[in-house]
Order: sequence, then C-alpha cells, then structure tokens
Amino acid sequence: MAVMERCCCCRVKTGSLILGALFLIGSILAIGRDVKDIKENEDISNEDLQQVLNHLQMDSITVDQMQSFLATQHYITIADLILCIVTIVVSGLLIYGVQKGIARLLVPILVLIPMDFLVRFIFVCFHSFNLGFFHTMSITMNLGCCILMVCDIFIWLCFFSHWQQIKDGLIGQDDNEMRRA
Repeated sequence: MAVMERCCCCRVKTGSLILGALFLIGSILAIGRDVKDIKENEDISNEDLQQVLNHLQMDSITVDQMQSFLATQHYITIADLILCIVTIVVSGLLIYGVQKGIARLLVPILVLIPMDFLVRFIFVCFHSFNLGFFHTMSITMNLGCCILMVCDIFIWLCFFSHWQQIKDGLIGQDDNEMRRA
C-alpha cells in the first residue's frame, strides 16, 4: 500500500503529533461536557416538554418523540464518555509512540478510529430512527456526525501512513518539512 507522505502541509509524523494532541485536548473537554450532561439529566414531565416545544415552535415533534430522543441521547452521552476516556489513553500512547518511533503504540489509535466511526454511524441511525431521517433536527445532528465521520477517514490515513513509515523504517527520508527561514 502506498504511504501518504504529507498530512496537510507537514509530514505525517508532525500531523500525527498535532492530531494526537487535538484528540487529547478534545477528549478532556468532551468528558467535562458529558459528565455535566449526565448529572443534569433528570426526568422531565410531559407538560414541561410540551411547554419547551411550544416555546421553540417545534410543532413537528411530539412529546413522545422528544421523550424518546432524550432517553436515547442519555445513552449516547454515556457511550461518548466511555469513548473519550479510551481516547485519552490511546492519544497518550500515540504521542509517545510517534515521538519514540514505536510502531506498536500507534496500533490502538488505528483500532479506535474505526470504532469511533462505527459509534458515530450508530448515533446517526438512532437520531434518524427517533425523529425520522428528514426531520430538521435529525438532519442537523446527522450532518455534524457525517462530517466527523469523513474527517475520521483522513485522520486514520495520516496515522496509518506514519505507522507504516515507522514499521518500514522510512522515518527521516523526507527533508522537505516546513522550517523557519
């Protein structure tokens, strides 16, 4: 398989380090958000939900659909919390593995990203099932998930290419890295 040499405007090693750091920071922030969402999740009465729906002028959503959506969203938040905790550990391994040139430490992220893709796909299916595929709220949430799924593919390619470079001993072959003038 051909090795991708560049990730945006830098080598895949640099791209892997940057993406690993972003995964680490993003996961820490997402854990805070998920814990807050789980703690704030309480049973909302049908009357309160109806008032919220009326205030937001969402006539196309019934109270039962909203109850189902909130219940599903609670479980999705728990799944996201678990995924973020795993991502912190795996991102740490990735950063250390890239710095030291240890290919086996990049394998966990190569497994995690397809799992993340699958979880996002399940989220899309749940939102579509709860609200309907062409519902405005469903389209908005699914569009965000689908964009992140496409990003997952390119991020995985960057990590895989660097893993392949380390495994094949191709590190340091390219001196065209961006440097200060």
